[in-house]
Amino acid sequence: MTDGVVPDESPVEGVLSGIQNANSADLEFAQRITERLKPVNQQDLYNKAARQSKLGGMLITLMVVIWWLFIGVDGDNMDEGVSVFFKLDFGQVALSVMALSLVSAILTEFSRDVGKILPSSAAGGMLILAGLYVAEPLVASMFITDFLTFEEGMWRTVRLGILWGGMTVGSNQLVNALLLNWLIKFLDSNGIDYTGHAGSEHEMATTTSSLD
Repeated sequence: MTDGVVPDESPVEGVLSGIQNANSADLEFAQRITERLKPVNQQDLYNKAARQSKLGGMLITLMVVIWWLFIGVDGDNMDEGVSVFFKLDFGQVALSVMALSLVSAILTEFSRDVGKILPSSAAGGMLILAGLYVAEPLVASMFITDFLTFEEGMWRTVRLGILWGGMTVGSNQLVNALLLNWLIKFLDSNGIDYTGHAGSEHEMATTTSSLD
């Protein structure tokens, strides 16, 4: 009989250790996803994927609506306050901020789980450029140009900041949903019913009590 010592293994490793004939890289990827997003069990895995996909889609759609209502048809003179970065007008800057936020969030989330440095570095550069675009109207109205009043510069920066934040959060949610969907398919293809963190911890505690 054993001494009642539970192996030094995380709950996620315990769940995934039963998978046979799987690529080691896929196993490590699945472990990183479960450790970061922490689904409690199989049902919670489905719920998280659906919830984050829905929230991400809602946020990105809302940002498109905000762009349309408060930038596309807001009556701004697009020829005033042209950006010093690539000479984009305000409408083009807004679209660039949305695109940079979307791509940088995707690269950041994937590089976090895949463990690649280059995508994360590219994402950092995109975030810096997006931040410069967001702050530029306010700074320009205060120190550089007479074409924009302080109120106009502030209003532009506020709108760009909302687009930046909303697209970043929405993109993060969509990437998490895609990762969870990959995990669901991976577990299903290997015939694993995911018991998750809470389930594994309960099983380990039960085993320890019975051995004592």
